[in-house]
Amino acid sequence: MSKKDPINSIALEKPDSLEDLLNVNGDPGPEPALPPHVATFLGEQLQAYYAQLMSEPVPDCLVQLLAQLDGKAGGHDGE
Repeated sequence: MSKKDPINSIALEKPDSLEDLLNVNGDPGPEPALPPHVATFLGEQLQAYYAQLMSEPVPDCLVQLLAQLDGKAGGHDGE
């Protein structure tokens, strides 16, 4: 499972299979964590992006498609 790095002569651990990624109990190890300032920054950026996205109008082709789907779900032909 380990390979030698010829430059630094350090053993590099690489998992050979999914079982090597799991701990003794068969559970995956802890999730990697972001530093708090990075997580906060990413959260703020995502919130700003989605707020802008939600304020944009829905394209007419999607509104028409949703109306057709609503008509078919209600037992109407939609046309």
